[in-house]
Amino acid sequence: MVFYAFVAVLVFAIAGAIGYMVRAGGGALPVTGQASDFTATNLDGKPVRFSSLDGKIRLVTFFYTHCPGPCPLTAYRLEQVQNDLKQQGLFGTQVAIVSVTLDPEHDTLQVIKDWSSHYQPDYGGWYFLRPDPQQLPAILKAWGIYKQQVPNSVYISHTLVTELIDQNGNIRATYLGDNPDPKKMEQDIHSLIARWHWL
Repeated sequence: MVFYAFVAVLVFAIAGAIGYMVRAGGGALPVTGQASDFTATNLDGKPVRFSSLDGKIRLVTFFYTHCPGPCPLTAYRLEQVQNDLKQQGLFGTQVAIVSVTLDPEHDTLQVIKDWSSHYQPDYGGWYFLRPDPQQLPAILKAWGIYKQQVPNSVYISHTLVTELIDQNGNIRATYLGDNPDPKKMEQDIHSLIARWHWL
C-alpha cells in the first residue's frame, strides 16, 4: 500500500515537473531569452505595457515609416500572418503583433496610423507603438536592436529581425532579415498554442 502511494506521489511529481518545464519554456522551440518589458504609446493614445500582453503569443518587430523597403516588406509578411490567423480565429485572442517605431521623433501617432493603414491591420491585435524618444535607446539595447542614422539622409540603418515571444514572455524564435516566412512563423505559433493547451 505504501509502495503504491509512493508511486502515485512520484508520478504526480513528475507530471508537475513536466508541466512546469513546458510552461517555463519546454517544447520544440527553445527558450533563447526573456523579452524585456517596456511601455509605449499605442495608436489610440493609450500606453501599452508589453508585459500586459502576457498570455498571448507575440510577434515583435521594429520599423520606421520612411524606411525605403525592408520595413514595408516585413509589414506585408506580418499582414499575411495576421490574415491567416484571423481566419482561424486566433488573431487578437491568442496572438498579437507588436510593431515598435525606431524613429519616434518623426513618427507621430498620426504618421504611424497613415503608414500602417496600407497593411490593413486589425488594431485589436496589431499594436503600433511609439516609445518616448528618451526611453527608446534603453528599449533597443534591451532587445538587442542596432540603430544608426545614415549620414546626410533621413534613413536609418537598423537590425532587421522579428522575434517570437510566447505566452510567458520567453523569446522562442528569431526571424532574421526583412522577409520572414509567414508559413514558418505560423507553424511556430501553432506549436506554442498546442503546448499551451496541454497545460
